[in-house]
Amino acid sequence: MTQDHSAAASPVIEQFGTAHWIKGAVHVPDAHATYKIVFSLSAPAKKPEAPNTELERVARAVNLYDLSGVTPDRLRCLVVIHGEATSSVLNDAQHQTHDGRPNPNASLIAALQVAGVEVSVCTQALIANGFSQDGLLHGVTRSLSALTTITVLQHDGYSLMPL
Repeated sequence: MTQDHSAAASPVIEQFGTAHWIKGAVHVPDAHATYKIVFSLSAPAKKPEAPNTELERVARAVNLYDLSGVTPDRLRCLVVIHGEATSSVLNDAQHQTHDGRPNPNASLIAALQVAGVEVSVCTQALIANGFSQDGLLHGVTRSLSALTTITVLQHDGYSLMPL
């Protein structure tokens, strides 16, 4: 059932990804369909002390699908972190070593995971950047590579959303 929200709302992920329901909008997700999305995130945070705005976009997408009536069991999302965004998934201790501050993405990544979004990191990027494979935030999975993850998931029917 499509909901009618006239103000800002963050129904699934309350602290991140604020979304606005637009009455009369076109191309609204079908509440009865199942959606599978792989988000490819390689851009670093614009402000090193703040959460990565591209991770915020993932939260917004989850909230927009919810506003459209798509239930969590009909939305499968995975965000694969690679390239210059790799440090986004480091635990606080490793992130502190990397840039002198705790990871500003930790709460956002935890909220995405609670909402059912799998957060995965390209192990090739971890190695290339000299990061420990064991120094990740809780629940972050390790992909063989972003290159293979994206193509495998597209083969399995996921739509690619580059960020």
